[in-house]
Amino acid sequence: MPRKRAVPQPTTAAASQVSMPAPKLEPDAISVAQDTFIGAALVGPSVSVALTLAALAATTAYAGPAVLALTAIPMIVIANTYRRLNLWNANCGASFEWVGRAINPYLGFLTGWLMAAGTLIGTLSPVVVLAPSVLAIFNQSTTNKVSNVAIATGVSVIMLIIAVAGIRLSARTQVTIGVIEYLILIVLAVWGLSWVLEHHAGTYAVTASWFSLHGIGGKGSLAAGFLIIVFMYSGWDGTVYVNEEVRTGAATPARPLSRRS
Repeated sequence: MPRKRAVPQPTTAAASQVSMPAPKLEPDAISVAQDTFIGAALVGPSVSVALTLAALAATTAYAGPAVLALTAIPMIVIANTYRRLNLWNANCGASFEWVGRAINPYLGFLTGWLMAAGTLIGTLSPVVVLAPSVLAIFNQSTTNKVSNVAIATGVSVIMLIIAVAGIRLSARTQVTIGVIEYLILIVLAVWGLSWVLEHHAGTYAVTASWFSLHGIGGKGSLAAGFLIIVFMYSGWDGTVYVNEEVRTGAATPARPLSRRS
């Protein structure tokens, strides 16, 4: 009988040559300025005004400036911690990657779910406010459920498409939105301050109580002010999640320690 020819088996080296490359983010896709503005836009100046500014004035009895300054201290400490962690391991996963590797994988897993839940709430809250505002501009009923859902869904789908398209388009969109929001905020701030300084009806004159921790007549709640302002500050960490895609990584916290000269 004819002898069977042995079929050569692929070697380890040959198998490694056909392996798929590890997935990674696009390097050098956006500038440091775009990265910085992504964080500034994600803080959501318009959302802060629409959702939290009135609540802050009410809960702190107009003592917002002092509570804002006081809350900034722990936020700066946290931001510096994020900076150091980025130098150790720049990763788009950020918190759950750091917690999982430095402390415990299970805690990292839970941190990831907390980040997902926070992102979902933070993404939906401005959209919920946007729909009634758009309807009010066109003199339509702001309580129409169908219209509210249609506008909110449409905006969410558009932003999803932009996100899927890539970081370059996302960065340009964030910069555009941020510039518009900050211009509106500056105009409103100047107009509102001039209205107060001119002592119009329904306004409270600027006094030393505005810069205390307990507000006018000591009726403000410091704890409630802290909670509201932490929400107002949230979003600055958006720069962390795209650091791997920023140009001139040597000048940013995205550069790992292993690549430092």
